[in-house]
Amino acid sequence: MDKLKIMEAAVRKWERIIANRGTDHGVVDCPPCRIYYAVLCYGCPIAEYTGQKLCKGSPYIAWYWHHREIHDSIIRKIRCPECIELAGAMRDCMAEIAQSLRTRVEDP
Repeated sequence: MDKLKIMEAAVRKWERIIANRGTDHGVVDCPPCRIYYAVLCYGCPIAEYTGQKLCKGSPYIAWYWHHREIHDSIIRKIRCPECIELAGAMRDCMAEIAQSLRTRVEDP
């Protein structure tokens, strides 16, 4: 699977979460993590885009800690209006990365 398709799958994951039809299981169900996490994010489109590993520099960190601190839960899903905003930010970030990959393919 190429990086663009992986990021498009990541966008779909976050759209399902925003629609309250899914939950976030971190590296278990993250399309890029399924391929790149085992080698500590080497080659991961998110890490390449942010310049940081483990989703640092992305909205994921705020999403993760919101669930731990506000909802006291490791199950990450939509529970409040802030969850929708945080998930939306993550979806938008994934879409931005996908668009940057799309642009690279179209303009070599």
